[in-house]
Parts: sequence; C-alpha cells; structure tokens
Amino acid sequence: MTNQQQCEAFFNSRKSLILSTLDAKGSLETSVAPFIYKDDKLYIFVSELAKHTQNLLGLIERNESSKDLNTPGLVSAILLADESQTEQIFARERMTLQLNVAELLADDKIYSDLLNEFANQFGEVVSVLRGLSDFHLFEFTIRKGGYVKGFGQAFAFENSPCNGLQLISRS
Repeated sequence: MTNQQQCEAFFNSRKSLILSTLDAKGSLETSVAPFIYKDDKLYIFVSELAKHTQNLLGLIERNESSKDLNTPGLVSAILLADESQTEQIFARERMTLQLNVAELLADDKIYSDLLNEFANQFGEVVSVLRGLSDFHLFEFTIRKGGYVKGFGQAFAFENSPCNGLQLISRS
C-alpha cells in the first residue's frame, strides 16, 4: 500500500476525534466526539453541557465580531490508532488537523441529511439526541494537517485528509 492509501485507510477507520478548543480566557479544553466526514468536511453533534461546545460557540461569536481577518480562530483535533494495536507507542499512528469551525442550524438544508448520516453510522442514540434542544451540529473545514505512520514517516497535507502528502524532513 502507498503512503497515500495507508493515510486514507487510517482516516476512514476512525469514528471519533480528540478535539482541543480554547475558551474566552485562553484555557484549553480537550475532549472526544464522534464525527462523520462528508464532502471534505468533518461534522460533530454535541451537547451544550460539554465545555468544547461552549468554546466552539464562543469562538464562532468572536470570529463573527472580529474585524481582524488574520485570526481565523482555529480548532485542533487528533485521530489516534488504538494503543492496544500499536507495536511502538512512540511511533503511534496518528493524524492531526487544524480546523475552521461553523455551526449548522436546523434550518440549513443539509442539517437533516447530516443527522440521518450520524444515525446510520452511530445508531438509534442519535434519534434521541436529535430531540434534545441543547445539541449543536458543527462543521469543520480542514486547513492543514499531518499524518504520522511511524518513525521517520511523518507527512503534511492541506485542505483534506491525506491530500498531496508531503514527507516532513529536517530543514
């Protein structure tokens, strides 16, 4: 398998991401959320009770009110190989993502289709969550990322997972 194929297989095998967000005071929050990937976008469906949801809503609000277009307000995520299937923990397979975020509202035309896709992938629990008023659907656009396959096998990409992998070497 090529590096590209291995990267794509790894990405396609993941169902959850570890998300890092900042609150308005600059405190970091890291948590996990299931995601779906569709049309070069990642989506999560999460409760307001989760700190990262509050952080994402605050980030969107700050971005909308900001006059400085040079501060996009990125969110960071990582996808990890299962530790129990990793031979060498220092070379654990992983993918990092730098993301822009937007919230999709219930009246967005793709909202219902995306929640149906969540239900297809994650089961009946989504039907219950869908009826709760504190859940929000977020869309992430990938700006850039990295894929680590093992020692000496680190790659960079832009815009979508595994797109145009470039081997990272010492400068």
